[in-house]
Amino acid sequence: LNIGILYLLAISSLGVYGIIIGGWSSNSKYSFLGALRSTAQMISYELTIGFSILSVIVCAKSLNLISIVLAQKTVWYCFPLFPIFLIFFISCLAETNRHPF
Repeated sequence: LNIGILYLLAISSLGVYGIIIGGWSSNSKYSFLGALRSTAQMISYELTIGFSILSVIVCAKSLNLISIVLAQKTVWYCFPLFPIFLIFFISCLAETNRHPF
């Protein structure tokens, strides 16, 4: 059982703990509330990223990263799943905490 994509999702969501610990360690309730707000936003973005990756998993019929890449030999999944690709792209941009978000 090769679950490489689930490992990738789990590792990418570990940044939330650093934000919470950073807000808590400053001994200020306002920075802790800001950290909670940032964490809530990151979790909501990670949910949409997870659902968009789930659609790729359903199309590839595998959790193996190599199998997903090989399944895209004829056509990349960003073309038939273009609306989901846009959701994934916007969620990835939003998770970086850049200006428009």
